[in-house]
Amino acid sequence: MSPNLFQKDYWERKDLAERRPPDHPVVRHYAFSKIREIQKTISFQPGQRLLDVGCGNGFFSRPFSELCTTVGVDFSSRMLQTNPMLLKAGMDANRLAFQDMAFDVVFCHALLHHVESPDQVLSEMRRVSRKYVVVMEPNRANPLMWLFSALVPEERAALNFSLGYLKDLLEKNRLKVVDAFSHGWIVPNKTPGVVLPLLKPLDVRQPWGMTNILIATR
Repeated sequence: MSPNLFQKDYWERKDLAERRPPDHPVVRHYAFSKIREIQKTISFQPGQRLLDVGCGNGFFSRPFSELCTTVGVDFSSRMLQTNPMLLKAGMDANRLAFQDMAFDVVFCHALLHHVESPDQVLSEMRRVSRKYVVVMEPNRANPLMWLFSALVPEERAALNFSLGYLKDLLEKNRLKVVDAFSHGWIVPNKTPGVVLPLLKPLDVRQPWGMTNILIATR
């Protein structure tokens, strides 16, 4: 089975219907705690256009839509069916069907470790961005994230994704990294709601955070 079909089957599986929706309290906190960090660099305005590549069921495209005009694209029809966004489309991240510099910000969350060619995807993200490219990926320095990536074959490429590796990857694709950090100990689908208040103090920038966040300009 080719890598593309391998990942396609993973993102079309039936149990995806059990994923938490974007308005779940844990999911909203997970997303907005990271968006607030991004806002330290990018000032989102209602007139701006943001593209969420690999938008899934809307974990980030839904909250971003409260700040600016947001378009979501994903190659999984099953994921798009559960995404509440109106501006969404089925699309291959390797060939984004948009004009050059069509968006002010191009964003992806947990996408690059699922694609066959991160370089090609980043090249397309840069092409359709007017200024910013924002990338979020698992942090292999976090022990729980490392274990999850090691145990799940479709997630295994994330074992490469240190902050330094991602910086090099973006710079190789002609993106200038202006901020890069690891963040938080909350995961959107697995963190029990009852422990959310206890984990909120840990949802800050820290070397062993679960998520690497990089902000770059073209």
